[in-house]
Amino acid sequence: MPIISSYKKNNTPEPSDILIGTDVSNGQTKNFNIASLSVVTINNFLKHTAWEFISQDPDPNPRPEGTISFENYGGNATAWQDITSLYINTQMPSTSPIALPYLQRLIGYDIVIQDVRSLGRFGVYKLNSLTSVDGNVYIMDLTFVTGSSTIQALQYYSIYIDEIEGFDSHYEFVQGVPATTWDITHNLDKFPSITVVDTADTTVIGSYDYVTKNRVILNFSEPFAGKAFLN
Repeated sequence: MPIISSYKKNNTPEPSDILIGTDVSNGQTKNFNIASLSVVTINNFLKHTAWEFISQDPDPNPRPEGTISFENYGGNATAWQDITSLYINTQMPSTSPIALPYLQRLIGYDIVIQDVRSLGRFGVYKLNSLTSVDGNVYIMDLTFVTGSSTIQALQYYSIYIDEIEGFDSHYEFVQGVPATTWDITHNLDKFPSITVVDTADTTVIGSYDYVTKNRVILNFSEPFAGKAFLN
């Protein structure tokens, strides 16, 4: 048998190509195709950076680390619009720190739950709250915004801020008639920062009364027309 170094190198391997390796359980020589090795490598990475959706029967107890699920598990192929809450274990596998601080930062914003292997399978929700259930397990209370396809068991899902409607949410208000009081309903669901300019684009300073998270009243010493930018 020729020595390995004598074989021609293949710089563009295909997923179906075969590699020779050793089974660590019994020391026997085995064949492995590149596609299967890729899946193992990717899954090992995703265990630390994404959550696996599980719908096992019988129900696993305790809930596995790094997973999302329904209260009583099940739910494979559930439409995104039918999901109002998910259980999530914030402890990622191995020695990784818990993901709770990351998720807490997303509360109040629109988030995307994205199948990492399919850009066409995702759900967008407002994350209303995280409620502790047991140890590192929390309930995510969700309000559906939009989505595509359905959630699939044993797939990995990343969770991140929706950059379209998340941190970049803003509102522009136009005051066409000169006035000392501007009453603005912006529906941003937060207490936004405010910049006001007159019709000459000169910044004007006034006082702001935040009535609710969605309404603010601006007061000025002199009447003028212009715009207010809320972020």
